[in-house]
This record gives sequence, structure tokens and C-alpha cells, in this order.
Amino acid sequence: MRRALGMLGFLCLICGTAFAATDASVPPQLKDWRSWVLHDHEQRTCPILSTQTGDDDGAYQCAWPGRLSVSADKAGARFELDVHVDAESWVALPGGHDAWPQQVQLGNAPAVVVEHDGAPSLHLDAGDYVIHGNFVWDERPARLQVPSAIAMVDLSVDGTNIAQPERNDDLLTLGEASPSRREADALGVRVFRRLSDGAPPMLETQIRLHVAGSAREQLLGPALPQGFVATALNGDLPARLESEGRLRVQLRPGDWSINLGARAVAPLTKIALRSPPPPWPQQEIWSYADAPALRTTRATGSQPIDPVQADVPRDWQNLPAFVMDNGSTLAVEQRARGRDANAGDHLQLARQLWLDFDGGGLTADDHLSGKLVSSDRLDVAAPWTLERAALHDENPPDAQPLLITRGAKPEWSGVELRTRDLDLHAGLQRATHAGAQSATGGWQDTLDGVDATLHLPYGYRLLGAPGADRSPDSW
Repeated sequence: MRRALGMLGFLCLICGTAFAATDASVPPQLKDWRSWVLHDHEQRTCPILSTQTGDDDGAYQCAWPGRLSVSADKAGARFELDVHVDAESWVALPGGHDAWPQQVQLGNAPAVVVEHDGAPSLHLDAGDYVIHGNFVWDERPARLQVPSAIAMVDLSVDGTNIAQPERNDDLLTLGEASPSRREADALGVRVFRRLSDGAPPMLETQIRLHVAGSAREQLLGPALPQGFVATALNGDLPARLESEGRLRVQLRPGDWSINLGARAVAPLTKIALRSPPPPWPQQEIWSYADAPALRTTRATGSQPIDPVQADVPRDWQNLPAFVMDNGSTLAVEQRARGRDANAGDHLQLARQLWLDFDGGGLTADDHLSGKLVSSDRLDVAAPWTLERAALHDENPPDAQPLLITRGAKPEWSGVELRTRDLDLHAGLQRATHAGAQSATGGWQDTLDGVDATLHLPYGYRLLGAPGADRSPDSW
């Protein structure tokens, strides 16, 4: 028994290192064991890919598709595929869930097509095959799925041979729909951009497409304003950036997004928008993000807009947003640089604070004054809620109401500011309970000084005010 086990181990060692050995290379004493050793590993008799090491069964290529011929028209398509199979294997066919191959035959015999690894496939033994099949559709699709292993494709559409079939990954383009269908084609385009200061400045462009009608190819743009160079392109639809800056997009019905990244070739000072011809929109929405670690800046010159109402991307809604029409200019104003860029704001808070009669909340009337050095926005954090805000100016004397928007965090609310010298009046509300309460909290900016006066309704008495300069009526 020990001798037999030793011979078996020697046999497995030889076959494990050379499963694909030919009959001539196997010693006569071991030939009878060859089929036993290769059981469930028949693919190891197949050629090994040059990029693989042969450590696993997936490194061996057993099915070798040849030329695929496709003849498509408005009612369907016919295909023919030559395949050589070295060992029992799965062979993927053209088509998918939207266009499943019908009436598939191996030579003159019908074949059963099943789904394998997400594609219609046949399970074939070793041999040479000619596979025939049909597709049936009510309307010819723009693209047909073709396995990437099939390299050679002959395509005919509506009786016309396509000399250079267009393929994008595993999709074969079949061409445009009929002229009657193209009459209903429609395309809606919306453009959102995020301009980020930095070294270099970056521009993110999100193009939202609403496509109706037939599948088709469309040229858009130029997609970038002057002074920017593309760095990345991705999205839901196949797209290519041409040398002149226009986007070539393969459209199909639905709602889609394409994202284009770019960098500026010079520091940001002023950007003038020149809108491309239709279907590119004549109005874009721009968001601006400064780089406080590098310098303190703010964007001016165009009409501000509420980011939420403008439906800008969710990740950009905490940034100031602007409407950019054809000919609009966005100026980037530098406030401080280097060591001064991180200097804090210098603000004073004067607060009148009232406790509700039922003790269930606090109401604050705040006056913020001073100089904004590095901020374009002031936020209030929960449990405080900013309910009103207005800027006061000597000329004119009337207050200028400000729009309250959501801040960088979900529990923040605040206002955007376009001035350095601050004279802000605001109303805040806080739900509270009996016990210790902060009389100076809420604002997220560092304050140089706070002057707060607490007003209590009849029947209440202040027990203590830790940290206050004086609390003469406390217990």
C-alpha cells in the first residue's frame, strides 16, 4: 500500500506541472492515468494565454471565436459565427436581454441557448462549429452586445456593408433609426460647473442630458471655456472629447449625466463665458469653492442664485452659486494670501436674549459687527435656528434682507455675504429645557467679544451664569 501511494503522488506531481502535455510527452507507464488526472480539468489541455502563469484553470483558452457576420435591418438581424473549441467549454454569443438570439443552429441542428456569465451562451464539446441565429425586434436598437472575445466582425445594415463597424467595449453600433423616427428626436441639456481655486485651479463640469426619440450620435460644445484643459471624462453614455473641444456622445432615450474634469492654465482672475451653439444651453449654473490654505478669495460679477432651487449637484449645494449667461463674467477677487490667508475674522456679538414665558425656548436678537477676513458665509448650528438676517448700511438706511440657506452640515443654517465690513442683524430661536443653557452659542465663527443680556419673564429667577462678567440678579 505504501508503494502504491508513492506512485500515485509521483503521478499527480507530473500531471500537476504539465496538464497540457501531449500524448507523446507522457511516459507510456502513465498514459492510462491521463484521463483520470484530467477529470474536471479538461481545459488544461487547451493553449495557455501568454499573459497567464497557468496556476488556475481560467488561464487556459479553450474556445476560439472566428469571424462574426451580422446582417441587420428594421425587423431583425441574422448572424453567423465560426468557432473552434479545444475542450468542453462555454461559447458566448452576440446579444443580451434586450436582443436574445433566436433559432440558433449548429450547422443544421438546433441548439439550446442559455445564460452564462450574463450572456447568451452554448455549451460545446471539442470541435469546429458554424453557429447561425436570428434576432427579432420591433425597432432596431442602436447597439448590439458582442462578446469582447470576438475580434473580427462583418456588419451589414439595411443591405449596406459597413466598412469600419464602430465598437465601444462590448457594444456594436448598428446605426441610426429610420427618418420617420428621427422626426421625434429631442434633446435637453443642462450644465453645472464647480470652479475650485488651487494650484492649479480645477473645473468640474456636469452635463445632464434628457434624450427622447431614436438612438443617435450628437456633437456638443465646445464643452470647456477658454483657458481650461481637459483632464478626465466619464459618464453614463459613451462619449469622446474631440481635438477641437467638442463632445461626441452616443445618445439613447433616457436621462443621463456626463462629467468632464479640467484644469486652468493660469491663476484665476476673471472668466468670461461664451455659450456654444444649440443644443448647448445659453445659461449655466456655476459654483465656486475657494482654497483657504492657499489664499482667501471670493467670486463676484454674476447673478447669485440659491443652489437648492437651481438643482445643483448635492455635494455642491454648500457653495455659492451663480447664473452664467452668454457673455457673463465671473471675477475671482483675492482678499488675502500666504500667512494672512488663514487669518480669522474679527467679529463682535451684541445679543439680547429672552426666555419664553413657558420656559420652552430662547429667542435671540443678535447684532454682529466687525470685519470679515477669510469668510464669505456665517452659519448657525443646532439647536439654534436662524430665522431672519439683514444687513444694515448707512446708505441707504433701509435693511437688506438676506436669503437663509442650508450650511455645510445638515444641522447648519446661515447666510452668504459679499462684504468685508459687517453690520448684520439676525434673529435666532432655540428650543430648550430647564437647567443650564448657553447664552452665547449658535454662531460657528470665532467671536472676539460677546455682550449678552438675558431677559427673564415674571416668575423666573437666574440661579447662576458661569463665565459671565457680571450677573447681579442671580441667586
